[in-house]
Amino acid sequence: MEIKERLKNYLLPEKKAIILSFISVLVFLISQLMVPYLVGKSLDALGKVTDGIFVINVNTNLIALYLSICLGLAVLGVFFDYIFEYQVGVMTQHAVKRIRDDVFKKFNSISIKDVDSDTIGNLVQYEIGDVENIANGIYSVFKQLVQGVLTILITVVMMFTVNWILALGVIILSPLSILVSKFVATFSHKHFKKQAQLMSDLNSLSLESINNASTIQSLNYQERSLDEFKKRDEKLRKEGQVAQFSASWTNPSTRLVNNTIYAIIGISGIIMIMYTASYPILAMTIGSLSSFLSYTTEYTKPFNEISSVVSEFETASFSFKRINSFLNKEDDIDTGKKEVKGIKEISFNDMSFAYEKDQHLIEDFSQTIKEGEKVAIVGPTGAGKTTLINVLMRFYDPVKGDVTYNGIKGTDIRKSSLRSNFGMVLQDTWVFKGTILENVRYAKSDASDEEVIEACKKANADNFIKTLPDGYNTMISSKAGLSEGERQLLTIARVMLLDPNIVILDEATSNVDTRTEKKIGEAFDKMMAKKTSIVIAHRLSTIKGADLILVLKDGHIIEKGSHEALMNKKGFYCSLYNSQFN
Repeated sequence: MEIKERLKNYLLPEKKAIILSFISVLVFLISQLMVPYLVGKSLDALGKVTDGIFVINVNTNLIALYLSICLGLAVLGVFFDYIFEYQVGVMTQHAVKRIRDDVFKKFNSISIKDVDSDTIGNLVQYEIGDVENIANGIYSVFKQLVQGVLTILITVVMMFTVNWILALGVIILSPLSILVSKFVATFSHKHFKKQAQLMSDLNSLSLESINNASTIQSLNYQERSLDEFKKRDEKLRKEGQVAQFSASWTNPSTRLVNNTIYAIIGISGIIMIMYTASYPILAMTIGSLSSFLSYTTEYTKPFNEISSVVSEFETASFSFKRINSFLNKEDDIDTGKKEVKGIKEISFNDMSFAYEKDQHLIEDFSQTIKEGEKVAIVGPTGAGKTTLINVLMRFYDPVKGDVTYNGIKGTDIRKSSLRSNFGMVLQDTWVFKGTILENVRYAKSDASDEEVIEACKKANADNFIKTLPDGYNTMISSKAGLSEGERQLLTIARVMLLDPNIVILDEATSNVDTRTEKKIGEAFDKMMAKKTSIVIAHRLSTIKGADLILVLKDGHIIEKGSHEALMNKKGFYCSLYNSQFN
């Protein structure tokens, strides 16, 4: 989608707020811009210039009338200015909420491949930094733009009402201000673009450092981490300084031009007053000159105000381009139409996979997994174990061959339907800020408290939960409240609660002690009775009871069989197993 079309989609639903703000600012500006005209009339009511001499002839009643109207218009203007500001704020927040919702929705609809290929810091920048920049940009730019354009139009009408000769002079000279601001804006644009990119890089580094603070400290990497941060921060400072400096020239430069125009008009007006008697076409009074000079200021002010938000506009513009590019990413492709429930057989048929074209991870892989089988996948690091699970779950699709479920090709099955048959427990735990009940119930939102507690008992998590201050209502987060092993027990409890058809365990007990691991293993055995389970394990002692062990190396099955059969074979598996005890 083009940028203009997307922006229109975000702003059109706020049509009522836009119209109301437009009417409000129109009333506000008319009431305010009538004041200089009435003040000029009041001055003229004091007297007039005759033969170069100001002759006082005060009309008190007329002056009082004009000034009373000015006071009423001032009060009216304040009221409608408030309505305008409020409506612009409402419109901005509603539009930005839609953007923020769309970005988060996109996070959940793009493929895992797109997520993996981007940095976490950059993804966070979309949702927080870029959206905030757009919010500031919409509010400032829209407010200044609408108010500025209407101010110019109304002021032009009032200037022609006062004196058409000076009005033409102002209009002829005003493009100078536009040209100056355009020149500065063009120069600063490239620097704001680079500044936004450097900000994204710095956010990525910050997030990585925060998430891995314990690792950084354990390796005594604090100083080098700080040096790297300072290096990138210094680049950002320099680029930001250039961007802000270049943008800051817009206001002073346009103000210089506008002040020059003001001086020219003032001198011209004085000359016209002096020669009014000789040349009637130049007719000008002191009150008219006062009004016109006020309108000259009001006419040039929007150019200054609009130029003053150039930096915010540039930042918002680049952020919106980034978000638009992100939202234009293709959603996770799902051509499947069929439903599958209760998978009884999974078959890999000459399946090959590679993340990159020249990087062959799995080649010509064939294997059938029957219902109720406990299949273990082992092998050295980089053998393709986790990649195989990614293909099985259709996070990635094969580049050759296929995977069938109950004889149906995976690409013909809806991904949501396929994945509803699986429950995964990964080595990396994930809990969010919330109660233990909420964290476990994440797998099944309609589960009762009793079901959650029962699942925790099966996962051997009930014992430690009862020792917590508020039991199952204890607030936890990803970094506080629980140990790594306890968080792992909760993720296992989620799968227990879900009670899936197929269970995938990727080093699921790597963060618990041996005694707890044994109890969890017993719970898993009960839960997985008559169910298919696929276990990725590095500690080979945990998979001795598997029905089938697949030994992967360089993306190929080099051995398969039960633990006893593979040990008797005295091949690669046997040496791998023995190496863990030597």
